[in-house]
Amino acid sequence: KAVIQLLAACPGDAVATRKELLVATRHILATDFRRGFFAQVDVLLDEKVLVGVGRLSHEALRPRAYSTLADLVHHVRAQLSLAQLARVIQLFARNIHDPTLPVAIQTTSVRLLLNLVDYIFHNLDADARRGHALLARVLRTLVHKFGTLRRHIPKVEAAERERLAEAEESEAGAARKLALALD
Repeated sequence: KAVIQLLAACPGDAVATRKELLVATRHILATDFRRGFFAQVDVLLDEKVLVGVGRLSHEALRPRAYSTLADLVHHVRAQLSLAQLARVIQLFARNIHDPTLPVAIQTTSVRLLLNLVDYIFHNLDADARRGHALLARVLRTLVHKFGTLRRHIPKVEAAERERLAEAEESEAGAARKLALALD
């Protein structure tokens, strides 16, 4: 709880301090002391607490913050209520479509959503429609991401073909130089 209080009290422009708190949190989550964070999931789902409110904090800390939060959610996913799962899905679904986040964080977000599917499906909430709605949200998010990727795949393939052609040309040139040097 002390780490959460420090994150909440940390000024928005204290990027270095917030970064160190996130690093420390990440290390704590790798130990058995992570149980202390289980009750704090709702607080950490608030981006103002997790990332801060400053523009620099937002730009510099989001990848580390979301990665740390994904670790925590992964460890507590079995204990989350549907309301908490809905907040997690909302946050990480948005991350999947955020081009300002690194691909690694988008991939982590996809993995987290896929890991939540089984827990949503088996949730014992009295209103099964809530779980169905969350599953549909995850599916819509992933389908939309595939649609986005579909538009970019030809560009990626062309760039990869160009890279391979340059590599082959470079290898052929190096082989010619080596052959000349050996003669």
